[in-house]
Amino acid sequence: MYELELQKKKTNQKTLIITVCTLVCFPPIVLFVNMLCSAIFGPDFSMDTLACYFFAACMILFSLKELHFRIKIDALLIYVVFILAYIISYAFFEANRRYLVTEWDDFASNPVYLLFVFSLPAYVFMRYINDYERLYKTFFYFALIVVFCSLGTFVLMLVDDDQPEYMSFSYNLLFSIIFLAIYFFEKKNVLALLAAILGIGMILFAGARGPLVCFLAALVAYLMLKKDSSVKKIIVLIFLGIAILIIALFWEQILLMLSDFATELGVSSRTIELLLNGEFSSDSGRWEIQKKIIDGFTPLGKGLFGDRVLGENHYAHNLIIELISQWGYFLGTIIVVGLGVLFVNGFRTKDKTAQLIILTLFTSSILKLMLSNSYLSHNSSFFVLIAVCVNSIENPSGKVDDAGEDPPTFQSRYIKTRIR
Repeated sequence: MYELELQKKKTNQKTLIITVCTLVCFPPIVLFVNMLCSAIFGPDFSMDTLACYFFAACMILFSLKELHFRIKIDALLIYVVFILAYIISYAFFEANRRYLVTEWDDFASNPVYLLFVFSLPAYVFMRYINDYERLYKTFFYFALIVVFCSLGTFVLMLVDDDQPEYMSFSYNLLFSIIFLAIYFFEKKNVLALLAAILGIGMILFAGARGPLVCFLAALVAYLMLKKDSSVKKIIVLIFLGIAILIIALFWEQILLMLSDFATELGVSSRTIELLLNGEFSSDSGRWEIQKKIIDGFTPLGKGLFGDRVLGENHYAHNLIIELISQWGYFLGTIIVVGLGVLFVNGFRTKDKTAQLIILTLFTSSILKLMLSNSYLSHNSSFFVLIAVCVNSIENPSGKVDDAGEDPPTFQSRYIKTRIR
């Protein structure tokens, strides 16, 4: 009986890891499939979108089956909390309703699907994963897929004399380029480096500036936290200093060259234009939106998506403001502080691979949410980050046996045994 349950547990790890990676990397893959099918079958073809979401739904259902009716209390609680929050927001905040739900056949952007079918399941499944080495390797392959799918999307749009929606296109690449850059430094994998450079190039020419800021912050954080010898750190700092000096000396020429190259490609790079105009640090009106939302803060909050009502159809562009706006002074502040404590304690895990995953998820989700987007949209990485931190606190050593399973003391809660 013990061996049978152990084998089931091993199957869970593989299945759940693939499902979590799929949920995190789903949007850019679907976009590429959409563009490819549109090029082949015409712009009115819609079966590809249905097929992609049907495939994702099947993976989620199969992963639920693999849990064998074992449900963690927090995994159940997070669903209960958001279901109640949705009901209360819909019932008591009439202005929120148009943001809470769209048409039921709107598979790509209905907030109900994005939250309950993609984001929250990612949290649930991640809570059952502790084989971080396998998760790390699987994320590597998915990150490569995302970069090359994004390249395919970019090329297909250039062929149609069009270019991607710069904000979503670049933020969809963010997790992958951060992961691949760190993976290169850890594993010295040349393919990871080339893919990361390719992704950064696409963001520079067809994306927003926010992902570039997040990427640079991730790289700096990684290099500062990396436990290298003093000599290695000095060499890295000298190399970075020389690179910065060269860029500073030829800054205008570099920008003009990049602008000319973008023109030859047939794209209009918003990031390069902002750099040329000296407006890279401009908040693009974010502070005016945030001020309206802050002025509308209440003790009990405005409900889910309430920041959009206060911001007159604009979201907060800041996770802290968004949470306090929706959940209120009291509960919102508790959530913000609680998340901060969770992330700090989660990062203290002794499992180095778990630390790298947390660093990648934090810089690609939390930093992103401090600049753009909402945690209520398709942000599976945000909920995966929370789950990894909870796992790390629950099992700080992060040790698994040779089969990739939990240690016996941790595993005993899930293995059914029968004494005869």
